[in-house]
Amino acid sequence: MAGHAAQAAIQSHRRHLRPRLTHVIVAAIPLGDWNTAERARRKCLETLLPVLEREYSVDRLVLERRDKAQDARDIRFIDALRSRRFIDSIRVDLVAGAADARLWLPDQLLGSYGDWRAGEH
Repeated sequence: MAGHAAQAAIQSHRRHLRPRLTHVIVAAIPLGDWNTAERARRKCLETLLPVLEREYSVDRLVLERRDKAQDARDIRFIDALRSRRFIDSIRVDLVAGAADARLWLPDQLLGSYGDWRAGEH
């Protein structure tokens, strides 16, 4: 009986360590001759940020930090979205990928989708 209680306590403890993730939302724009990776990223942010703020009441989005020039472009773009009233008060933080494993989710999801599309089940 004591073994069962200890096992239940361990499982309960682990459950509290897991982040509460109720939604996973990934935005993707196909790349092509007309669309660079940076333009696709901006279009994703332009689509995703208003949806997160208005439809899901998200007040903070964490994006993976890139190099300084790319981060500066992201910040300028987000500021421009604010000034054009695409978004209001949602906060966007740039964080190193190693600091939060949840930042790996978009790469994993899109990689799996790409494998599926290529027939690599």
